[in-house]
Amino acid sequence: MKRLGAAFLVALVVVQILAGISSAKTLSVILLSNASTQNVIQGMLKEYHQQHPDIDFEISIIPDSKLLAKLNTLVTAGQFPDIVEVTTAKIQNYAYPALDLAKYTDRNEFLSRYLPGYQPFIVSGDKVIGVQIEATANGLFYNKDLFAKAGVTVPQNENEIWTWEQFKEVVQKVMKLPECRMGVAWDCSVQRFSNLIYQANGRWVSADGKTFLPDSQPAENALNFFRGLVAAKLIPTSSWPGKTDGGMLFKTGVAAMLWSGNWQLRGFISGGMPFSFGTTYFPKGAIRATCPGGEFLMGFERSANHDDAAQVLLWWAQPATTKEYLEKLGGSLLTPMRNQEINYGKYTGYLQPMLSDLAATPTWVSEDLARPVVNLTQDDVLDQLILCATGRVSAQQAVVDLRNIGTAELDREKQEVSK
Repeated sequence: MKRLGAAFLVALVVVQILAGISSAKTLSVILLSNASTQNVIQGMLKEYHQQHPDIDFEISIIPDSKLLAKLNTLVTAGQFPDIVEVTTAKIQNYAYPALDLAKYTDRNEFLSRYLPGYQPFIVSGDKVIGVQIEATANGLFYNKDLFAKAGVTVPQNENEIWTWEQFKEVVQKVMKLPECRMGVAWDCSVQRFSNLIYQANGRWVSADGKTFLPDSQPAENALNFFRGLVAAKLIPTSSWPGKTDGGMLFKTGVAAMLWSGNWQLRGFISGGMPFSFGTTYFPKGAIRATCPGGEFLMGFERSANHDDAAQVLLWWAQPATTKEYLEKLGGSLLTPMRNQEINYGKYTGYLQPMLSDLAATPTWVSEDLARPVVNLTQDDVLDQLILCATGRVSAQQAVVDLRNIGTAELDREKQEVSK
């Protein structure tokens, strides 16, 4: 009888364990394909599973270029993922079906954890639609070897920051070297150009959200300055309109500068560079400004496990979790949180000018970048920017054409809201 009793207890324990396993919820997660971050994010989710054995994750990884199509297909079919990773450009596109984290926590306290320059990306009306897991800033890199040979120095502090014209003159001087075959490797993207719009003290959308390119003159100034760089052959045609990745061009060692962002640092340093490089401050137009950005995790109200997804997102929004994630990345990406000290390690010196540019950037810049119309029109907007940059239309005409593109999208948004 004792043996039968013991055997019964063992069997009961096994049944309970198996029952616990079978009752565990599996949350569907879509992550962006990124060699620098995807494994670290998966490691963090494993850590959550260890702390909460009743929650597991089924993870899919797709390129950012295919995310909108994938999400649109799932949303149309009513098959909402529980958690998805999105970028600055896309998070507001899904504000309407997004899971509202304000239903699960104190909204004001939650938002107070984040720097004002990043809050607009995760707010839609009264809703809190996501958690920012890392922050980025656009920034300027330079080839130290080429600058040294040309006898040119970069600004060493905020008092020495170049104007737009001084920036152009410096690049032209370095370009006189036979071994310098490119002035500025510049990503062919709307956001990278947007730095100039903001430095000109302009914006894509009016503060009330009703008008696209509300101020013509700053937009024309930005377009004319950029056109001048292209016309002077300081920006290679492989960048504009060739769309070759700026980081790849800079790595060749024949470009004086790179107009990109801090996400390049990890690859540059870990992968090794055939020359010495540094970072410096963005030049200033009417004001100093840089495009803030980053990546986010969000959920959907109609996903199968939205309540459990909310708890995962709130866990990630804890300062200690964010700090752990960023330091596991080695310090190449920025914290979006207030008063959070991160050990940026070997990246500290490189990040200093970018952090300075970010601190000088008005908060309305992120509010402008967060507008859905800025992302939803970016393909058509980029086509118009290329036409202007290559001299096929004037800056004045480009502003008219860009305004027509944006206005059409804003009108469509109004119709959607009124339905």
